[in-house]
Amino acid sequence: MKYYNRLPKEGVNTPQRHPLTEFLRLTVAAIVALLLFVLLLNSAGGRLGGLIPFRVELWVAQRLDDAFAQSGVESPFSSRASETELIRYLTQLGRQVEQALGMSAPMVVKLHYSDEDTFNAYATLGGHVTLYKGLLKELPHENALVMLMAHEYSHVQLRHTARGVGGGLAVAVGAALLPGGSGVEGRLYSISSLVSNLNFSRSMETEADQNALHAVHQIYGHVNGAADLFGLFVKFRGVDKDGKLDRFFSTHPLDAQRIGSISQSAMEQGWALEGSLTGLPADFQQWLNATR
Repeated sequence: MKYYNRLPKEGVNTPQRHPLTEFLRLTVAAIVALLLFVLLLNSAGGRLGGLIPFRVELWVAQRLDDAFAQSGVESPFSSRASETELIRYLTQLGRQVEQALGMSAPMVVKLHYSDEDTFNAYATLGGHVTLYKGLLKELPHENALVMLMAHEYSHVQLRHTARGVGGGLAVAVGAALLPGGSGVEGRLYSISSLVSNLNFSRSMETEADQNALHAVHQIYGHVNGAADLFGLFVKFRGVDKDGKLDRFFSTHPLDAQRIGSISQSAMEQGWALEGSLTGLPADFQQWLNATR
């Protein structure tokens, strides 16, 4: 028997696709794989963060407050506002919101007020919620104020801050373990992380909206006026965003979607969309101006 050293066929090692096509295919596959990896890390880290006892969150907030104090930087965990009619009113209304949401110790909110002319409000670790004068002065009635407070209180109750921190830490650890983190892979990872965090934030905002709407109904027996809060956001931005890219890159659900969700949720739950609106105290604007 004779053996022959047969030559391979011509082009056996030559790819059938164009090199540029092959490069694009591999790039897209890498981006998709990284995005799925980041989503998995974010979700797993968020779930673990939400399982941490609230007492631990309080402890972390206190340590952070001490660190701010030592560095001489203003801390979001401590309030320097003096006891005023405005603070007493907001605190009393906050207790109603806590009761409507079913919150109890140790999960209680520490309410802060800032006289900065900023159109904002936020919740952070340890149940700390800050309301800014710039937003409060635009509110048309108490119903919208309750919707605002209940939304921020819901972030505390639903452990959104802890979940966000947990997800962020998990993604950061993944970035540290990723080979070549300073190169193209690192940039792709950063983009994937951004997309993941935006979607994580939007889901939390939607969940907080639904929870807050329940509190509004509990307090007033209807949800009229809740949508007016998001009407203010439309007014503040000048024009509501409705483009696909805006929807993709926004951390919050679009205002039009949030307004529509209120009506849809009310109908699903059998809640009244109409009802008497409760005005803000007669001296509310005066209280705001007096804090300057």
